[in-house]
Amino acid sequence: MFWSKLSNKEKIGLSFAFIVVAVALLDRLIVSPIRDRFRRINQEIRISEKQLAHDLRNVHQKDQIAKLFDKYVEYVQRSGSDEEEVAKILGEIESLARGSKIYLANMKPQTPKEIDFYKEYAVEIDAEGEIASLITFLHQLNTSTQLLRVEKLRLSSNKKGDKTLKASMLIIRVLVL
Repeated sequence: MFWSKLSNKEKIGLSFAFIVVAVALLDRLIVSPIRDRFRRINQEIRISEKQLAHDLRNVHQKDQIAKLFDKYVEYVQRSGSDEEEVAKILGEIESLARGSKIYLANMKPQTPKEIDFYKEYAVEIDAEGEIASLITFLHQLNTSTQLLRVEKLRLSSNKKGDKTLKASMLIIRVLVL
């Protein structure tokens, strides 16, 4: 009824408008989502290919990595209980302090912290000595075979003009579980 009242030009124009709207709806509802899905899948494939290439490179280097791991595993592997590990750390610190001519006023082992796949052993120490001796001590800590590191360091002097410094340190050692 509505269609019969329209002229030929109006019928052609309305048909053309209907076709344009139908194509736009078809694009928005069907074609675009499918195209976006293909793009996402292709992007995921590219990312996965890059990850695979990286993993394959690691697999090819497995022997080299294993040799390096075997070389350093003795430094980070536990060899006893927590108490034995703390005793080793304290013994190493005392030995390094004696060698550096540092006076250890106080040593307080902290409770070991378990973090992910490793355990962190901490010892707070208060020491006194001349600046050169303290520097030597810090260097020996950092080059120790037990892989000790100074996490915190606070220096203060006793008196004005005195060459002796007081040092408060937090020393950390990390071991693999």
